[in-house]
Amino acid sequence: MKRLLPLFLFLAACTSVAPPAAPPPAPPSAPVSAAAPAPASALHVLIVSTTDLHGWYAGHQEGGSRTGGLALFASYVNALRAANGGRVVVVDSGDLFQGTLDSNFFEGEPVVKAYSQIGYAAAAVGNHEFDFGPVGPDAMPRNPADDPLGALKRNASMASFPFLSANLSEKATGQTPAWARRSIMIDSGGARIGIIGLSTPDTPNVTMPENVRTLSFGDPVAAAVAAAKDLRAQGADAIVVLGHMGGRCRNVEGDPADNSSCEPEQEAMRFLHALPAGTIDAYFGGHTHARMRQVIAGVPSFQPAPFNEEFATLDLTVDPSAHRVTASTLRPFTSICASVYSGTEQCDPKRAPAGSTLVPRQFEGKTIAPDASVAAILQPYIDRVAAKRNEPLGIHSNGVFTRAYLRESSLGDLLTDAMRFTMGTDIAVINSGGIRANLRAGDLVYSDLFDVSPFDNYPATVTLTGAQVAEMLRVTGNGERGILQVSGLKYTIDAARGMDQPAAKRDRIVSITLPDGRPIDPKATYTVAMPDFLVAGGEGLSDLMKTVPPDRIRVDGRRALRELLIESLQDQKRPIAPMEPGRILILNPPASSER
Repeated sequence: MKRLLPLFLFLAACTSVAPPAAPPPAPPSAPVSAAAPAPASALHVLIVSTTDLHGWYAGHQEGGSRTGGLALFASYVNALRAANGGRVVVVDSGDLFQGTLDSNFFEGEPVVKAYSQIGYAAAAVGNHEFDFGPVGPDAMPRNPADDPLGALKRNASMASFPFLSANLSEKATGQTPAWARRSIMIDSGGARIGIIGLSTPDTPNVTMPENVRTLSFGDPVAAAVAAAKDLRAQGADAIVVLGHMGGRCRNVEGDPADNSSCEPEQEAMRFLHALPAGTIDAYFGGHTHARMRQVIAGVPSFQPAPFNEEFATLDLTVDPSAHRVTASTLRPFTSICASVYSGTEQCDPKRAPAGSTLVPRQFEGKTIAPDASVAAILQPYIDRVAAKRNEPLGIHSNGVFTRAYLRESSLGDLLTDAMRFTMGTDIAVINSGGIRANLRAGDLVYSDLFDVSPFDNYPATVTLTGAQVAEMLRVTGNGERGILQVSGLKYTIDAARGMDQPAAKRDRIVSITLPDGRPIDPKATYTVAMPDFLVAGGEGLSDLMKTVPPDRIRVDGRRALRELLIESLQDQKRPIAPMEPGRILILNPPASSER
């Protein structure tokens, strides 16, 4: 959306030792604590965690209930602070800005201002923090004077809270960049809480690689151990990590000690099992857009749902005389709702009891309503993009197009077909992680397509050999990240193949054919439409793209990919409708197949 800036800027649970000193009213499934007396000097601290906001500061409309949004979330924080005084610490595990028209329009500025007003203590550096590139319309440097970190540096300078990453360093100096910090120490009601940030080492593959070419993303385990040692030496009573490295657990409402529903190869799980025992006292993850509320390798670990749909709360009981945590209670997740269905704490209409009605939400003895101070910060930004957000496109959808991360999706089929036919190529591909929202049924407006494709990527045509196409599918289909959605191809993945091998060597591709069933010819050349993000080496394609001669790559910088998609769908001059899948076959799919 950056290219529009000049035109529109003026328009139930588990504990380790003991219950918290002042337990809150029981939530829907009350936390359970081991019975052990707390020391007389014990201090009670609440850590409130969010992650992967992705610009959804204005919230969502779910049926008759308004959910999410930073003004509404602030009301929950206010209620917790009223009940617990200065013992509430609010943190975020990264990916704050990129993802909505309302946020991208201003390169994340409203999010920074709202987080500062809410009083966040810190945020981890997520991979999408780098997406905006230089300040201004371009998402990556176009000339030598452009600073690829310009927008992020500006946001960091405006924030009242630090951006943290202990494993992030400058290649030239080996030091943490000036706009970030490795860790901080804060005082929470007399307890000294050390907070460490970590970024996924995969960051160069999941943002514009050019924007992070001067940075290194090192071993998170070594970085956490070193930072924790420093904080302990400074007298930390508790150490928590904000890691933009996520987990994925199917059961987050049962016993947190039960990790059987968690995927063991996720970054958060590998990190926590690799840490020496006692290094940290809590972990708050992000990045995978999944949920986690477990005790992993002895560490209470949380990851709430993305897009400001809910938050996590961890109760810590700290003995400052011994500089240690004596108890940790994992509360159930709290949905961010203005209203709930009567007799429940539930605002999801799909889970509402029959006959129940929406009633105002009560939380910690307070009625939840948007915080006026945060709303006053955000409303001018919302108003300035309203006209563009609601602009009719003249496109009607006869059904809901859904996205998927690890399998074929109806929305992936729609978008790649639009790219292939409009760009006149043999094949089209798009990374599943670049498709950020489902496409609703009905008469579509600009924000519908923007939410689907919020990144400032540009359409590119690349001439590849059949062997290079096969390598592209192998790399992106190795199970480490989302698969490629395709048009002009069919392929099969065996999800169980090669999982005992390192991801870089793993080959799970069983077959690749053209739509008519003919095998792809390794020696023939094919024109392939794709986002420039992939051309730049995103999704692990850097080594492959280095083998493609420059004269075989053409990037169209005149319009963002989303604008091409809109024009293509408008040119059809007829309603669109989801098609039956048939391009990507997944053999032996994992139990959890979505991000």
